[in-house]
Amino acid sequence: MERETHNFVVFNASKRELFTSINGYKTMQKRLRAQWKIQNMKEELSVEKLRGVKLWITAGPREKFTASELEVLKQYLDGGGNILVMLGEGGENKFDTNINFLLEEFGIMVNNDAVVRNVYYKYFHPKEALVSNGVLNREISRAAGKVVTGIIEDENIGNNAQALTFVYPYGATLGVMKPAVAVLSTGSVCFPLNRPVLAFYHGKEAGKLVVLGSCHMFCDQYIDKEENSKIMDVVLQWLMSDTIQLNQIDAEDPEITDYTMLPDTGCLSEQLRVCLQEGDENPRDFTSLFDMSLFNFSTDTLPQVISAYKQLNVKDEPLQLITPQLETPLPQLQPAVRISPSLQFSVVCKFKPQICFASSFRFFHLP
Repeated sequence: MERETHNFVVFNASKRELFTSINGYKTMQKRLRAQWKIQNMKEELSVEKLRGVKLWITAGPREKFTASELEVLKQYLDGGGNILVMLGEGGENKFDTNINFLLEEFGIMVNNDAVVRNVYYKYFHPKEALVSNGVLNREISRAAGKVVTGIIEDENIGNNAQALTFVYPYGATLGVMKPAVAVLSTGSVCFPLNRPVLAFYHGKEAGKLVVLGSCHMFCDQYIDKEENSKIMDVVLQWLMSDTIQLNQIDAEDPEITDYTMLPDTGCLSEQLRVCLQEGDENPRDFTSLFDMSLFNFSTDTLPQVISAYKQLNVKDEPLQLITPQLETPLPQLQPAVRISPSLQFSVVCKFKPQICFASSFRFFHLP
């Protein structure tokens, strides 16, 4: 049976995805099933299999795409298709995939890092990052229904970064450059600070691409936490229709900071030169930086020592060992005999006869 034009939503399952429509994304499937036909794709991607597909979703792929599959996805996007890519902490290195090869052509890249919250609040694990001021585009807040009623929206008011609060669990940051637009960030509490986590790309044709750095954010475990479900609805609405138009002022100048790389102190501690800074100003031979003049052994002063014998009129001969004279400050010891108190005996001395009675170490001399 041939597919109807743009009537299918496909969850890719050919790359051992961490989540699929029947494993972890049942809530998303229920919301999409009201208007679209849901299907899992376990075969290799091809142009024929993507005909009639409105949205192609991959959540945590753990295998590499072939060059032909990436080319099929690029053609699908250029031809008006929509793609939702979600990964997780560690990026491509941890998931062993190469999805960045496709995303980099559209100005988006998933970094090999992790987002952590350095201040505890509500969630125990630091990687269950609670972001309370991460909105970068005011249109996301408006589409989620967070605009205050009774106030006319003014372009000069600016973006309200605290309009939405969401949980960003076990996710990575994104690298976003034009023509892509960053719409959510890590905020000022999570680390790395103010880095994109959700990015949109709208091609010249009708094709749209959404990249999320955490595939856990929309899973069944976290979809009902905070306002994650509202963000998911905004993402699906932007992909499926043209009712949401991003604010161009916020899109041109989002409030994000530069990506600062920190040294791996654990790896550096195992290296020999951890205390030396490597740079052009340092010599290649690092041993030249140490002053060893005060702690060395040499024979430079040997001629002066030999000449000192003549000056002092001392015979130059090998040293001889002097027999040591050990002093004995204590008197010589004499053997002692313990005698029972009840035993009495007489001792006849050889030179001076005398009788002795002994009792418990005490001797009584009688003439």
